Amino acid sequence: MRITSMLPDMQYAMQQSQQALATAEMQVATGRKVNQLSDDPTASASMVVSLTDSANVDQYTSNIGTLVPKMQTADSAISQIVTELNTAITLGTQGANGTNAAQRPAIASEVAGVLATVVSQANASYSGGYLFAGSATSTPPFVAASETYTSANGSAGSPLSSSTALTAGSITTIGDASTGDTFHFQASAGDTVGTLQTAIANAVAAGTLSAGTTASINASGQLSISTNSNTAGIAVTTNDAALGSMSATPNTQVANAYAYVGNSTINTAQIADQLSVATNVPGDSLFTTGSNVIGALSALITALQSNNPSITQIGNATNAISTALNSVNQQRVPLDNTISEMNSEESFLNQETVTLSTQQSSLVGADLATAATNLTQAQTQNQAVLAVAAKVLPQTLLNYLSQPSA
Repeated sequence: MRITSMLPDMQYAMQQSQQALATAEMQVATGRKVNQLSDDPTASASMVVSLTDSANVDQYTSNIGTLVPKMQTADSAISQIVTELNTAITLGTQGANGTNAAQRPAIASEVAGVLATVVSQANASYSGGYLFAGSATSTPPFVAASETYTSANGSAGSPLSSSTALTAGSITTIGDASTGDTFHFQASAGDTVGTLQTAIANAVAAGTLSAGTTASINASGQLSISTNSNTAGIAVTTNDAALGSMSATPNTQVANAYAYVGNSTINTAQIADQLSVATNVPGDSLFTTGSNVIGALSALITALQSNNPSITQIGNATNAISTALNSVNQQRVPLDNTISEMNSEESFLNQETVTLSTQQSSLVGADLATAATNLTQAQTQNQAVLAVAAKVLPQTLLNYLSQPSA
C-alpha cells in the first residue's frame, strides 16, 4: 500500500518535469521567455501596453510617410506659381513702359502663358487626388469659366421646374471668377430647384456671386445658371441626381477666366498622441480669397490687350499681382512649417520604435545562452524522473499480492 501511494507523487513529478522541458524547448524555439500569459502575468500586461504604443507609433509613422511627399508636391507647385508670378510682374513692368507699346500684345500672350501654368499648378494632383481642392479631391478645383452652365437633365417634353425635388445631401457649387468666391449649396430633405434658385439669389445679394448671376429654367426645360459678365464668368458643378451634371454651354467660355469649385475644408492628420496637423491649403484661400491670383493675371492680360491701355491701368494690374504674390507666400509658410514639424516628428517616432522594441525584448525576450542551459537541465531532470518512474511504477499492489509469502 505504501508503494501504491507513491503513484500520484510520481505522476505529478513526471508532469512537472514534462512541463519544465516543454517550457524550456519553447523558449529556445521562440527566443521568448514569455509565450503565454501564465508564464509571467506582470510582464504580459506590460507587453500589451507596449504593443499598443508600438501600433500607434507605426500608424503615426505611416501617416507622416504618406503625407510628407504629398505636401512636398503641393509646396513644389506653390514654388512654381511663385516663380510664374514673379515673371508676370516683370512682364507687367515691361508692358507699363511707354516705349514698349508695340510689344504689349506679345507681352499679353506671355502673361497668358503664365496664367495657364499657374492654373495647371493650382490643379496639381498627387496619387489621384487634387492638392488644392479642400476635401473635394476627386475633381480639378479650378475650371475654365463660362457665361452659362446648363443641367444635363430636363427637356422640353419633361422640363425641370421650381418644384422639382433635389436629392438630399447633394452639393451644387458655383465658382465666380469675378468675385473670387465660391458658393456651396447642400440640399436638405424637401429642398427643390426653387430652394436652390433662392439660395443663388441670396448669394448674389451677399456679394459671393457677381451681380446679374441667375438660375432659371430655360426653353429646353433645363436649369440654366448664368452670369451677365463676358469678362469673368462662372463654373458650376453638382452631384444632384435630379439635375444631372452641369456643363458649360458651348460658345460661352470666357477667355483667361477660371473659377474655383473646390471647398474650404482644411484636412488634418494625427502624427502623435496629442498632435494633429493641417495637411493642405485649400485653393480658395491660396489663390482667390483676399488677393485673387488668377483674377490679377487675367486683369493684366486684359489691360495689355486693350486698344489704348493706360500705363496706370497696366501698373495697377501689375501691383495686384505683387499683392497676390505676397499673399501666396504668406499662405505657404504654415505648409512649410508643417512639413518641417512632420520631419522632426518622424525622427522622434523612429527613435521611439527602437525604444519600444528594446522594451519588448526586455519584457519577453529570452537570453539564448540561459535558455539553452535551462533546456539541458530540464532534459537531464526529465530523464532522471523517467528513470525513477521506470523502477517505481511497476511495483503496484498487484505485484505484491502476486508474490508468495515468506
